[in-house]
Amino acid sequence: MALATAAQIRAATRINSANDTLLGVLASRADAAFARYCGHPRPDSGGYTMEAATYTTFPGRYDIGIGKDARIAVLPTPVIQSITSVHVDPEQDYPGSTLLAASEYVKDGRKVELTSDATHAWSTSPRANKVVVSAGYTIADHDVLTQACIIQVAHWLSNTASAGSSNMSTAGQSRPVAPLGLLPEVTTLLDPYMVGVP
Repeated sequence: MALATAAQIRAATRINSANDTLLGVLASRADAAFARYCGHPRPDSGGYTMEAATYTTFPGRYDIGIGKDARIAVLPTPVIQSITSVHVDPEQDYPGSTLLAASEYVKDGRKVELTSDATHAWSTSPRANKVVVSAGYTIADHDVLTQACIIQVAHWLSNTASAGSSNMSTAGQSRPVAPLGLLPEVTTLLDPYMVGVP
C-alpha cells in the first residue's frame, strides 16, 4: 500500500486519471525520501520505506543498555510492529539452540527487552545478537504520512516544468523556482517519525 493513493493525490491536484502511473511513481519516491529523511535504515527488501517491512538487525554493545537496563536492546529501526525471531549466538551461526522463545522477550517502541527468565542475555560480541522484526507504520493508521505525501507530490507536480532551473521566466518576469527537495511543512510533519535515541 502506498502512502497516498492516486485518487487521493488527484483530489488535491486536479490531475486526471490518465496520470495515475506517474502519481504512483511519485508517491513511491516520496515514501523513500521520507524514510531517508527520518533516518530509517533499508529494510531487507532493499528499498527505503515508511511502511511496515522486515528488518534483520544485529544490536551490538552500543545498542544494549547497561546496569539495570542490560536486558534492553534498542534497534535502529522504525517502531517495531512484531518480532519474528531473536537469536543470541557469539558464534554467529544462529542455530535453533540460540533462538529465544517468544515468551522470553517483549517489544516496546524500538526496544526489545529480554524477560528475567530468558535463557540467554544480550552478548557484546560483534553480530552475536540477531533480531528480525517487522517495523514501520501501517499507513491506514497514520493519516499524517498520507497528508505529507499528497503535499510533497503536489509540489513536485507543480514544479516539474522548472526542474533543473533556478529561475523561471513568466510574462517577462523572472522568479525563483521552488527547490524540488522536501518542503519545510512536510519535514515538520515527518519530525515525529524520525529514528533517534529513545
